[in-house]
Amino acid sequence: MEKRYAAAALSLAALLTACTSSASHGEQMEYLHKMAQRGVEAHAVLENQGDGGDPDKCERLYGLYNGPHGNDAPYVGNYDEKVALLKEGEDLFMDGCVNGTPSPVSARSEPASPSAPPASRATT
Repeated sequence: MEKRYAAAALSLAALLTACTSSASHGEQMEYLHKMAQRGVEAHAVLENQGDGGDPDKCERLYGLYNGPHGNDAPYVGNYDEKVALLKEGEDLFMDGCVNGTPSPVSARSEPASPSAPPASRATT
């Protein structure tokens, strides 16, 4: 009887781990490329309105396309890595929106292992 519960607990633990693992390096790179392209698309929208390249309007469109909360960003378990990914995505969006051309996505190093503990959040 106990073996059955142990097997069920291990299965549940494996399922939860699979559902909460950090996005792969490829998924993170795909997100960054998408953000660069969305910035270019936003530039085209603004250009049609005669406002192409306006940083203030690009910032407002960033909120519509993705926003500072990264709702469209892949899950990254490590807090510092998540912040860096969102910031890089925002920078790529803004560059594309202001300039009208997609900025090159930097070659990011491989993310830390999914089991790495999240860094503590410093308060200011």
